[in-house]
Amino acid sequence: MKNAQLTNTALRSFAIAGFCLLVSIVAAAQAAPDAPVYLLREYMKVEPGMEEEYLKVEHLWKKVHQRRKDEGKILNWNLSRSSFYGTNADYDYMTVTAFKSGKELEEAQNMTWEYITKGMSPEEIALANSTGKTRKMVSSSLSYQLLRSQSNAENRFIKITQVKAAAGKGVELEKAEAMMKPVFDEAGKMGAISGWRFGEHLYPRSAEGANYYRIESTNTMADMLTHECSGYLEKAFKKVYPTKDFAATMKSIRDLITLLDVELFERVDSTK
Repeated sequence: MKNAQLTNTALRSFAIAGFCLLVSIVAAAQAAPDAPVYLLREYMKVEPGMEEEYLKVEHLWKKVHQRRKDEGKILNWNLSRSSFYGTNADYDYMTVTAFKSGKELEEAQNMTWEYITKGMSPEEIALANSTGKTRKMVSSSLSYQLLRSQSNAENRFIKITQVKAAAGKGVELEKAEAMMKPVFDEAGKMGAISGWRFGEHLYPRSAEGANYYRIESTNTMADMLTHECSGYLEKAFKKVYPTKDFAATMKSIRDLITLLDVELFERVDSTK
């Protein structure tokens, strides 16, 4: 009888331990970070009088990018127009292609003309051939998305803020932004924003340039223009961290960075 009781006790202990291990595994899986996302940004300056033709070209290229996405070669692609620029602006449009690893990025750089024109009509091939005549590619950059918050709303207007972390403060800034992610999640639930991103620039990178970026997006221009002064961030912050000092927290984050540039883009097209 005593041995039986010991056996039952051992079995119960083993079962409890197994259950705890299972819970730990599930919790770890739920807490795992998002899959890696690398963003290739390419900036285009449209040739004078060629904007309509340029957009036709990009619409054709969208079909190629959609096929690449369907085949798992990219995560997504989108085209955005700079919302405010002068006649001497460096670029008018930006495309963003998202990859899950360097392997896909390398494959993209080796994409053949045969693959690009697969299934195209002679007219479409001629249009694809005219790409270089409609715009100049001014520059490109590669970055790594560290954090992401996304609601179900459309990311039509995109505000990109370029920042430089104070010397030796990169890790501290990343921790601060991670602390703020639940706040932006809450802001999305409130309808104040439709998305938020935080990431690190990989290439090009210099001592003088930005090494991190933030992106906030909204569905309408009205939302973008009003949300800055609506106090939405403080409202969301207090819901998430009711005992924290909002002003002190914001100051501590501002002390970690130098603000370099803020741009506004409007989404024109994207893969599905």
